[in-house]
Amino acid sequence: MPKKTTKVAAAKTVQAKTPADNSITVQPKARSRGKRYSNTEKAEILTFVDKHNAERGRGGAAAASRKYKVSQLTIGNWLKEAGSPSPSRKTKTGDISKVLKRLGDIHKKMAKVEEELSTLRKEYAFLKAQL
Repeated sequence: MPKKTTKVAAAKTVQAKTPADNSITVQPKARSRGKRYSNTEKAEILTFVDKHNAERGRGGAAAASRKYKVSQLTIGNWLKEAGSPSPSRKTKTGDISKVLKRLGDIHKKMAKVEEELSTLRKEYAFLKAQL
């Protein structure tokens, strides 16, 4: 008896024999949604990430991804769900005031130079018109 196969849209087909009449039925194969991790597995991985970040400052998700074979995106999502702070760059509060002061100085200087440029453009246009 020849086997019958039927294509099911956007799903792989699986052939199965029914024991009663020995005929072949076609059922769509369930799509895999990836591995599911238990809470203890997640906790172990997130603990590793936090420990790694505490020691080295950053790179915990990448190291955990390599060690546990879990996507960095998945680990990042777990960290967001857990409310864990992402590793941040170390900044000094004293540096911020210096940076803000420097930004203000640069802004004033740019305004002065733009004003001078405007004057030069007007003079250029006047002289060009005389030609």
